[in-house]
Amino acid sequence: MRRPPPLSHFLKFPIVSGTTALAIGVTLAWWSHKIDIDPLRETIEIRRGQLWRMLTSALPHANFLHLAFNVYWIWVFGTLVEETFGHVKTLAIFALLAVAANGAEYALLSGGIGLSGIGYGLFAFLWVLSRRDRRFADAMDPNTIQVFVAWFFICIVLTFTVYPIANIAHGAGAVAGALLGWAITPSPRRVMATAALTALIGATFIAATVARPWVNFSKEGGFAEAGLAYDALIADRNDEALRWSRDATRMQPRNANFWFNMGIACERLNRPVQSADAFKRARDVDPSNAEYQGAWQDSKAPER
Repeated sequence: MRRPPPLSHFLKFPIVSGTTALAIGVTLAWWSHKIDIDPLRETIEIRRGQLWRMLTSALPHANFLHLAFNVYWIWVFGTLVEETFGHVKTLAIFALLAVAANGAEYALLSGGIGLSGIGYGLFAFLWVLSRRDRRFADAMDPNTIQVFVAWFFICIVLTFTVYPIANIAHGAGAVAGALLGWAITPSPRRVMATAALTALIGATFIAATVARPWVNFSKEGGFAEAGLAYDALIADRNDEALRWSRDATRMQPRNANFWFNMGIACERLNRPVQSADAFKRARDVDPSNAEYQGAWQDSKAPER
């Protein structure tokens, strides 16, 4: 495998150096507990238009090992990419991999942090190029491949035994990187890979925003939506409350309070049938709750 340049050459690689410097700075700021980095993380605000969070969530890291591993491999892989493709294209590659990795993690689970999705994307990208582009013949070796493949499965085991890790980001980043490699090198798969990569990015945006209530399977899914629904009810923004309540109940159909708040929103919007249905669902989920029972009894729609 080609040896990375010494750190003293950091000025020659502004995209790689800038990305790693930002990651270190944001992480240290977060660890200090003195600076709020929540505007950078993946939250429900993505579904309210703050799409940049799928990029900036790559900057904070959970611990020193997490940060050191990612920064090291971003330097190893990223400098080779930036040296060959230039600054602008490297920035675009980083952004594409971040959106694919972090967007998929947020769409399907609760979102993650760290550069590892980009790292796995660069790994797969260079693995494909090492097989198809002579300029990258020495970009990958068996030991590096074994490390990344082994670490991928170790992280899955650690997620179920010790600590949650963004495994979907690892996988989605790797898929995006491999497709990008096939898309830019002459091969029978080029057109298909380009179409697949375009579809992946488009699907990620859709899944992380409007389609998230249908594709998310995290245990925490729906609670942020329910919070927005409650805030909208307090502010008497009932159409908005109904919209978020629908998402919350779709993601957590066994939460009686979410159905109850939906019933209130429908009642205020003069939708008696829908409010009665929602109150009934709340009562069915939690029949011992007198408030839910009373709301159903007071609703005008007959039980069906």
